Amino acid sequence: MKLFKYIPVLLILVSCGEWLDVNKNPNSPSEVEYELVLPSGISSVAYVMGGRYQVLGALWSQHWTQSPGASQYSGIDSYDINSSSFDRQFRELYSGALKAFEYIKQESEKESEWQYYLIATTMQAYTFQVLADLYDQIPFSEALEGETGNLTPRYENGGDIYDSLITRLDYALSKDFYDLELKNPGENDLLFGGDITVWEQFANTLKLKIYLRQTEVNPEKARQGIEELYRNEVDFLSVDAAMVQFSNETGGRNPLYETEINFLGGNPNLVLSRTMHSYLIEKNDFDRLNYMFYTPAAGGGHKSLIQGNYNDPEEPAGTNSSSYSKPVFGPVDPVYLMSYSEACFLQAEAIMRYDVDDYSVAKEKYDEAVIYAYYRVLYPYFSVTYIVDLAEAYLRGPYRFPSDGSNIEEFIKSIIIQKWVSLAGIQSLETFFEHNRTHYPEISDISPDDDGYEPGEFTVSVNNVTSGRFPKRLIFPESEASGNPNTPAGKPVWEKIWWDKKQ
Repeated sequence: MKLFKYIPVLLILVSCGEWLDVNKNPNSPSEVEYELVLPSGISSVAYVMGGRYQVLGALWSQHWTQSPGASQYSGIDSYDINSSSFDRQFRELYSGALKAFEYIKQESEKESEWQYYLIATTMQAYTFQVLADLYDQIPFSEALEGETGNLTPRYENGGDIYDSLITRLDYALSKDFYDLELKNPGENDLLFGGDITVWEQFANTLKLKIYLRQTEVNPEKARQGIEELYRNEVDFLSVDAAMVQFSNETGGRNPLYETEINFLGGNPNLVLSRTMHSYLIEKNDFDRLNYMFYTPAAGGGHKSLIQGNYNDPEEPAGTNSSSYSKPVFGPVDPVYLMSYSEACFLQAEAIMRYDVDDYSVAKEKYDEAVIYAYYRVLYPYFSVTYIVDLAEAYLRGPYRFPSDGSNIEEFIKSIIIQKWVSLAGIQSLETFFEHNRTHYPEISDISPDDDGYEPGEFTVSVNNVTSGRFPKRLIFPESEASGNPNTPAGKPVWEKIWWDKKQ
């Protein structure tokens, strides 16, 4: 393997404090040119995905759990979600990101500035898909008509939205965005620094994910879409889609660090989940464990908490979060929208499900995804050579790809479980969606402390308020329920969304 594959592309580093002011609405033509709206739109998505949505995903994917002695995230960890739990994030994405991208699309199309159009279309499709996967039904085609338009947009089904997103992406990808006379976004593009080739890859990879999400509900549509992508020999994402322009100063820090470390005085209310801990220990994956989680501040080796057991009655009085391992994240850590590892896992699954390429290519993509995941966690603490050698040893051992001719479920299980480990702490919301789609990692009906528990199996939160049912969705936001009469009747957090059909 060529080592350079695992060295990330350095993106242009610029001050982003003004772009992280996500409460500004820069979308009016009278205030700002559409080119300057782009960084605000991207940072709006990063603020939500890298902040509270990351916590939601990490708790519901059982990477992290609420620490004892605190209650900041106990509502999420106990599945006690109401209409106000994520109202702010919903409003931010609609009034900030989605409106920004809609304005850019409209204005850039008028001028046939197809680079900006492709970027705005891809980012808008990415954001709509996340929202549709969280809520099942969302305002869509009527949602962005402006203050003089429809203020009570109808809600549309996730399946119809998926179809429309593919159509929108195809339209944007059909344009000539390589014309040298076009405006290049340059530093306004906070993900790829104006590299339109990578944006084309990102759009294609997003299409691949949209198709794969439908494997259980509409496998023929998934097959046809994926076969077309491979028949057209499109390129998929070759680098991380990540915002890196953070600085260790007020208004410029990584959003999770800002709320969990800086705001709380350095003592985060999140600790290592026993689910993740048991898996890494069982696989002897101590290198990733040690660099994904701090050992307890109170001393000793790694200690984890059973998911949702923040009121453990067997803990000594006064036990607090300093007795547990805590996730590692820093003030300038990137916010990942889609990692290179995820893109490789998607390709590996597509190949094995639908035979669109050779087994050897699927194995190569799977191996690359795992190796890059190790690189992301362990570099620069270890050399690239050491990291690749270490990852390849695991790929010959506990993480090896199933042999050619194995049952398809063996391939899917290996891919999704490694995705669950590899995206922990950076794209945990994505692993929550993938667990609901594939049911991997598998679910146990016994506690991680009981005999017979298989390391890494999900267990329902100890303090759940759902009568033992796992969460599947968010509740329609309060601002919508009170202001939009077209908001559907509320559904419980445990009710599956449209593509969650695996038995």
